[in-house]
Amino acid sequence: MTRYRINPGEFRHVISFQKKSGVQNSYGEKSNDWVDVIKSRAGIYPVSGKEFFAAETINSEVTHKVNLRYLSGITPDMRIKFGERFFSIISVINFQEKNIELQLLCKELI
Repeated sequence: MTRYRINPGEFRHVISFQKKSGVQNSYGEKSNDWVDVIKSRAGIYPVSGKEFFAAETINSEVTHKVNLRYLSGITPDMRIKFGERFFSIISVINFQEKNIELQLLCKELI
């Protein structure tokens, strides 16, 4: 039996997961701001045109695939901050259900 290994060189991007939270400002008003929750390393891969058109009937919004080590608590209501870019999470896949690696299907926010 072979052991599943992750190549750490694939996770060269530093990303932050952000979640909306109702923060109260100095006037007492509630505003929904994005707050950093988790910082992690990941690999961000654009979906090629061939993959995009093959999946168009299923999900035409997916523009990037993000791979990272397994983290519990990652949900589609979060977003990813990568430098000055933001990605909304469409789907969270626990690869092979082994709690080793997550694959996130994302849409870049413009």
